Amino acid sequence: MIPARNPLLHIYDASDLSIDSTAAIRRLWSAPQNIHRVPVYGYVDLLDKLNELVRDGREYPRALFETHGSSGAIYFGNDKINANMMKHNFAGKGYDRIFPYLWSRIYFNGCNVADDPDGWDFLDAAGSVFLRRGGGIVFAQTEVGRPIVLPAGHVHHFGATTAYSVWMPGGYFAGHQEDGPHRCRQAS
Repeated sequence: MIPARNPLLHIYDASDLSIDSTAAIRRLWSAPQNIHRVPVYGYVDLLDKLNELVRDGREYPRALFETHGSSGAIYFGNDKINANMMKHNFAGKGYDRIFPYLWSRIYFNGCNVADDPDGWDFLDAAGSVFLRRGGGIVFAQTEVGRPIVLPAGHVHHFGATTAYSVWMPGGYFAGHQEDGPHRCRQAS
């Protein structure tokens, strides 16, 4: 079951000028009724905004977290969020209610988020927090990204591999998949 308009939850680091500018460009080039934009200014603000989405009963089949990243982490301002924080500070708060649809898709658009040694742990932790109901995929890139301002403020990770953590409905981990410009393979 996917909602008719297929809305996107766009959570982005509004404390960073380049990311906030990219989000502003997206606002100009995309249909505003299909995107729920959530500017975030730090770790505590992220938790507050997620709690508000749960409290308001908001539901989405897909999300874009747009931040800076490093191996196994995303950043809101100077606040680093890694797998350990996901497992201990995000779990059990009902954030899976934000993504109740079958096969939801959550993309962490930050440099090196899926890169080893900690990329898989982060993706798996995020999947266990957000995709417990309808399942889906959590994915990110393994390389540094470069913004392409037009037409829609896209960030492209040249030469990157995309890493996917796959989850079945009910919160069952189904494995890893990895693909990129020079390979496509299954990993477990």
